[in-house]
Parts: sequence; C-alpha cells; structure tokens
Amino acid sequence: MLALADTQMDQVRERIAGLLQDVVKEMTNGADGVQVSFVSGDRTTVYHINIPQEHRGKLIGAQGKNITSLRNILAAMAGSNGFRAIIELVV
Repeated sequence: MLALADTQMDQVRERIAGLLQDVVKEMTNGADGVQVSFVSGDRTTVYHINIPQEHRGKLIGAQGKNITSLRNILAAMAGSNGFRAIIELVV
C-alpha cells in the first residue's frame, strides 16, 4: 500500500472527524454541542468526542454496543488509510 503524503493524511483525518460528528449527531437526534476533534501522534490518531451529558447514554448504548461499533468503523476507516485511530469520550 502506498503511503499518503502528510497533507493528504490530514485531509483524511479531517474527513473522518466530520463523518464521526455527523454520525454522533444522528445517533443523538441532532443534539447540540457535539464536537469531534483529533490529535495526531506518531502512530495513532486520537479522536475526542465531546457530547452533552444527557446524550452520552445514547452514544454509548446498551452494554457499550453503540460506541464499540463506532470504534470498529473508525478502526476500519483509519486502517484502510494506513494509520491507527481510537475514540475517547471527553468527560
């Protein structure tokens, strides 16, 4: 697999952050205050999801199934673009 240039990787990370934000908003019925940011490290990109307290239950889901599924989708998107990514919920 060909490695993407740094600027292309940043664009991919930005697109993924936007996609995560859209998905989280849909999962929480359009909740206001949903913010997704990311920090790129040497080997891993950490996506921080900040969501109002009253909507965290919907995002996490029963027994953590929703957030686990979202993390799996993120891992697949990142992996296909040549980097590792994780989600952290901002408390």
